[in-house]
Amino acid sequence: MAVKQRTTRKYNSNLCPRTFVKGDLVWRMASSARKKDDKFSGIWDGPYQIQDDARVGAYKLEQLSGE
Repeated sequence: MAVKQRTTRKYNSNLCPRTFVKGDLVWRMASSARKKDDKFSGIWDGPYQIQDDARVGAYKLEQLSGE
């Protein structure tokens, strides 16, 4: 149990939390990247614009075309 706690503490010490505000441009991980269908398929979709802050760590996205 102590080893797991030390590992978690070490991993979390290197994390850099990121926050976004309305209007920031971001990329979203493509759903096809999680399926691992094609080795050469794109991993990221975008760019998207942050439309609203839904909750902690979740955002509503909008394409640049307005969709």
